[in-house]
Amino acid sequence: MSHSYNSGWPADVYLCDMVTVNTFRRICLSLPEVEEVLHWGHPAFRTKRKIFTTLREQERRANFGFTPQEQAAFCQADSESFFPVEGGWGRQGWTTVDLQKVEEAMLSNAIQSAWYGAAPPKLQAAWREKNGL
Repeated sequence: MSHSYNSGWPADVYLCDMVTVNTFRRICLSLPEVEEVLHWGHPAFRTKRKIFTTLREQERRANFGFTPQEQAAFCQADSESFFPVEGGWGRQGWTTVDLQKVEEAMLSNAIQSAWYGAAPPKLQAAWREKNGL
């Protein structure tokens, strides 16, 4: 069951040319067993296991919980949009994306990667089977 937290922002606030707040939420909430919750005053998206992304609406950024290897791959693929969070969290793989610069397809890949890492093993297996992986 999905729950959507309404931050009070208009639903069609554009984060970049292709991505709105609604688009970001739609991508996150389209994944299995995701719910939107408040985390330190910001919308966050989680599986039953853990948070995989937080949305910083006013800064027009989001933070993703990647592995260090995923972080390196996204930062290399789109260094204009992705960069490590400062400090220890960044060394653990947490990565910021500038939503004003990232393309929707790349954002969708990032959301799916972060979700997969946060999903319980049985849900990961079901996802792989459904997607022929």
